[in-house]
Amino acid sequence: MHISIRDYVINQRPNHGNINRSSGRVDASRTVSVVTIAIIGSSGYIGSRLMHHLRSIKSLAVVGYDRIFPGEASYEIQDQNLRRFHVVIYLGGLTGRAACRERSTDVEYENIGDIYALAKRMLPSQLLIFASTSAIAEGSGSTPLSEDSVVQSHIFDSYTSSLKRREDVLRNLSSMSNTAPQMIGLRFGTVIGLSFNQRIDLAHMALICQGFLGGRLHVNHPESNRAWLCMEDLIRAITVLINQSKNAKKFDIFHLQSFSSSISNVANSISRLSGAYINVTSHASKHDSFGFSLNSTKFQSTFDFTFEGNQDSIISRLIDDVPRMCLGRQSRIDNNSIPCVVCGSREMYTVLDLHTQPLANDFKAQKNESINCKRFPLRLVRCSKCHHAQLSYVVDRNYLFSHYLYQSGTTQSLKAYFEWLAEKVIDESGGGSGTVVEIACNDGSQLNQFLKRGWKTIGVDPANNLAELARAQGHTIYTGFWGTDKFSQLPSPDTLGAIIAQNVLAHVATPVEFMRACVAAMGSNTRLYIQTSQCEMYETGQFDTVYHEHVSFFTAHSFKRLADLVNLSIINFEITPIHGRSCLVTLQRNKLSNSSFLTTGQNQLAPSLATTLQKEINLGMTETWFYVKYQAQALAMRQWIVNQLSNIHEQGHTIVAYGAAAKGMVLLHYLLEISDRSWSISYVCDDAPLKQNTYCPGTSIPVRPTSELAKSDPTKPLTIIVFAWNFWNEISVKIRNQTIEKGIKSVFVIIPFPHQRLIKLNLTTSWILTQNSYMSLPWPHIFPSPRLPVVLISHFFNEEFLLPFWIRHHAPMFDHAILINYNSSDRSLQIIRSEAPRTWKIVSSRNAEFSALDVDEEVSDYERTFPKAWKIALNTPEFLVHPNLRQMLAETEHSSNILVIRFRSIIMSGDDAIPFQRFVPLLKQRSHYTWDPADARELHGETPSSRFIHRHSLPIYNIGRHSIRSSAWQWAPIGFIAKYQYTPWPDIVSRKLQIRTRIPLSDFAKKWGIQHNTDIKQLEQNKANIKKHRVGNDLKNYSASSDEFMMMHRLWREITNN
Repeated sequence: MHISIRDYVINQRPNHGNINRSSGRVDASRTVSVVTIAIIGSSGYIGSRLMHHLRSIKSLAVVGYDRIFPGEASYEIQDQNLRRFHVVIYLGGLTGRAACRERSTDVEYENIGDIYALAKRMLPSQLLIFASTSAIAEGSGSTPLSEDSVVQSHIFDSYTSSLKRREDVLRNLSSMSNTAPQMIGLRFGTVIGLSFNQRIDLAHMALICQGFLGGRLHVNHPESNRAWLCMEDLIRAITVLINQSKNAKKFDIFHLQSFSSSISNVANSISRLSGAYINVTSHASKHDSFGFSLNSTKFQSTFDFTFEGNQDSIISRLIDDVPRMCLGRQSRIDNNSIPCVVCGSREMYTVLDLHTQPLANDFKAQKNESINCKRFPLRLVRCSKCHHAQLSYVVDRNYLFSHYLYQSGTTQSLKAYFEWLAEKVIDESGGGSGTVVEIACNDGSQLNQFLKRGWKTIGVDPANNLAELARAQGHTIYTGFWGTDKFSQLPSPDTLGAIIAQNVLAHVATPVEFMRACVAAMGSNTRLYIQTSQCEMYETGQFDTVYHEHVSFFTAHSFKRLADLVNLSIINFEITPIHGRSCLVTLQRNKLSNSSFLTTGQNQLAPSLATTLQKEINLGMTETWFYVKYQAQALAMRQWIVNQLSNIHEQGHTIVAYGAAAKGMVLLHYLLEISDRSWSISYVCDDAPLKQNTYCPGTSIPVRPTSELAKSDPTKPLTIIVFAWNFWNEISVKIRNQTIEKGIKSVFVIIPFPHQRLIKLNLTTSWILTQNSYMSLPWPHIFPSPRLPVVLISHFFNEEFLLPFWIRHHAPMFDHAILINYNSSDRSLQIIRSEAPRTWKIVSSRNAEFSALDVDEEVSDYERTFPKAWKIALNTPEFLVHPNLRQMLAETEHSSNILVIRFRSIIMSGDDAIPFQRFVPLLKQRSHYTWDPADARELHGETPSSRFIHRHSLPIYNIGRHSIRSSAWQWAPIGFIAKYQYTPWPDIVSRKLQIRTRIPLSDFAKKWGIQHNTDIKQLEQNKANIKKHRVGNDLKNYSASSDEFMMMHRLWREITNN
């Protein structure tokens, strides 16, 4: 059953059907053939979906109870009412480990006492179906456990233990009491599926949401097995049980499992279907979790039932509903928020919680004052009615702006912009002289440009200190808050050419009143120019403009609503390249038609506004899913920067920041929230004299002039986080002047927005070392369509050591895999069956030996079975590294006639002094590589380990598949093969030695596979020669010896998130 977005209602109060609440009676209109059912916990993950299904069956009368509603806890159901139901389905209690940990003192009553008291009040003629857990089978691993098997209760956690005691207590009640109801306990496998009250903390749902929101699957305990129960199978099972309960005993326990698999198999299967990469966290072997599997034969035979769910079908179903599913229980009304400041709606939803922060411009001269400065809630919310975004809490405006330290005239970028805007306004006003009023005129920098051009200049600003600066430059300045205070000496509306309000509308708590004050000052020819910064903040995950000064974050939709409310027309809606990218909105008073007395201009949208409104709809900005992605992007961005800072701290960098702007302070505090950080920021430099020699609000981090950079230790690398990233071009010149030109050669820069990058700076150029690859995956079309499938072909013999790493690494790249088994006698087959996606097929080789010709011919024969596909043959030690292989190949199909692509390669040597971890990706653990300085080709990644991927219908390889019979190929612009030839050592030794006996002597005589004709002594000598005769480097390093190696370094950091 597919649940559409239209059906979805979070915590929808159940319709209680035909139960009369006051009398507790069943509606007499029901016929006797109707089965009456009560579901306790009917608003939960399982309960809401089950009730929806059962209510669709005409012969059932279903009533829902849930304690989240007053008077609906199980103990509040009157005995008379309770005993009128034929069936009671109990889904209550603490339904997860987290809840049991958080409410440890309530576990006994919630999971045992409550249902026991309920059962004691029921009659022998009634049926009580209650939920239990498959975790009771913990420790059985992949071996299915039957209902009557002995369990390992000594390894149970509090949740599992409580549900086992629930079973035991009810079993005892059944045996000791003649008045007890019939009771059937169902040990649910982990329930996976869609619901009206969606959970996203359980395996498949959690991983799919991680993948689509961040492009990564974060996996713990990949070795652990789990019993899975598809929601559809659960619902069918309970329906069958209701109809056939007579087949069960007075007390019975049944296992419900659709299938079982390892956690790794779940992740690999999701990875194949989504393209998300897998990141596995390691743990000590003493913490291994074998997991569990259920034998559900008893339920199937008792009720003639078949479980239909399988791994791929449930994953596909969840992916089809990603936007709704990933909302989970997150999309809640923010009950602590102020109403929408535009339309007044109280339906405000949390978008991003930045917790409490000091005011971004509250710089103090004393360290203690700074550390102890006042903090306020900082939470971004949105209105579902007019699509406006704003803060949930507004700090008193007088407190904020009466003494303000931000000066608008400190950057050349702004000065140039002010000139451009003055020219634009004057030109659109017909040229010549005129009068302009600037609201929030700051230090008068914008007014200066009008004054130079002969205009009369009037400014309004609440900050006395800034107003004095503006007056000193020859402007008429009034002090106060526009929209609140009255300014009686403003020019007549008929003489006013323009009103300018840059970056102020977003600051006011009452934008409607602000705009009404504008209307009152405007004549019929006056143009109002409203500018708000970062109008594209959502598209790139920007959140650093979310600070207390900014109450509002306008969209085109909310701008239009605001203009309509005050009878203004938007005549132009444009994007300007300042403060990131800002919205500049031009408005005029609506004109009245002489003939109809109707306001004209409201029904016909300006083309630029219509285009922007449609763009927002296309982006999804009117849907909740858009904001869930935005929140995930903000979290991923922080994690990426923290990872970079941790890495460079380990390498001995001095870390500073540039730009004590308000946005920088928001980002600073967001980063400082990380509790276990190893790094610190020495100081923040800024060009504003009023901020220099103060402290960043809420911290002991000093603000210094830019000249402080020149005092950096030239022997240490310097990393600068550019908080004022919107002025990067201008700032980069200043950084170079104060560092590289002063002898500080090793300078790195982190750019936080609009795309997170780590840059190496030199005197005239810069290059990107790495960038944040955590991106939300496209939905619903994950890959371009149509496209050719991508197929991996490999042969293996006893590869149990490398296979788990190899499968997890390649799962996101390939649609299908053919794995040719050469009679492996170790755990290779078991590993593939446990780990690999369903479309990875094991086939038995027709060859007894690794004859080069026979192996190549067999690989070629399997390639022939995929005539319309991209195909690559890799050996198990060969790891193809690519950020999005299927995307690249699909784009190649659509844009060129290229049939063959070649990947560069490197030989991994490893640092085997570092302890090896069983689950951490091999690429992340062993990143050292070598090349032969005497071979120029190797410097550019051209080694015998290079491989080809092609879409020819027939095989194209020469012996060994390292070269092809066609000259028509192209190097892959990105991607490489990491060949693990001598690392991890000594773990890899056994696999290298065993191949020798499987290669025919005739091949060795032809010098084919000669590298395998070795023994342990020769291997040790070869490894020693690597250090002696080859040059080494580490993919972790920021420097490389060629452009090709630099590409590999950058790609390694992006894939491993380092």
